[in-house]
Amino acid sequence: MVDFASKDYDPTDLYKLMIGSIVPRPIGWVSTIGNSGQANIAPFSFFNGITFKPPTVCFSVIDRGKERKDTSRNVAEHPEFVVQIVSEEIAEQMNHTCGDFGAHIDEFAEAGLTPVPGTAVKVPWVKEAKVAMECRLTHNLRIGPSTDHIIGEVVYWHIADEVMIDKAKIDPDRLRAVGRMGGTTYSRTLDRFSIDRPVIPDEDPRSVAAYRAQLATTNKA
Repeated sequence: MVDFASKDYDPTDLYKLMIGSIVPRPIGWVSTIGNSGQANIAPFSFFNGITFKPPTVCFSVIDRGKERKDTSRNVAEHPEFVVQIVSEEIAEQMNHTCGDFGAHIDEFAEAGLTPVPGTAVKVPWVKEAKVAMECRLTHNLRIGPSTDHIIGEVVYWHIADEVMIDKAKIDPDRLRAVGRMGGTTYSRTLDRFSIDRPVIPDEDPRSVAAYRAQLATTNKA
């Protein structure tokens, strides 16, 4: 076992340890606009949903050198954004938008994506995405010297018919979402398994004992 305090480690190495350990990470493919009206889109793997009442997502943007990235500047100027979920079919286009394009460059055009005007926000979303969430900024937190942690409420959804099983269920086999591993490696979400959630008994000692015995049997199997 290798043991050490974060303060004793180089930040670049800590970054590598985090992206290699916290895997797979969902990818938030975020579109924004700034005061100029120029649309921008970029992927972020420090991303997740954090609550459902109200539906809220977050992502972190790490500065590029000594400057904030376009996404950070845009959200500060225009507090709305759209998060797309990345499916296998558009993974290459997502990766293309990782490039260090200038703020005046249209990444939608560069990656061959179709922008669709937002319904509840003024930010365009990606027609090719199977899930897109229009969001309004609720919190923009500066963490440390180089990271903006952006939190927004999902106010409008776009979900492709093909991935909707019913009113409130997504078909993962049709969504085919990809996740981020360390380095340049990605993962698919097609190899899955299920584990039933435990039903914790009341405080009756006999019920607890029976539950523990059943759990022990299951673990041995």
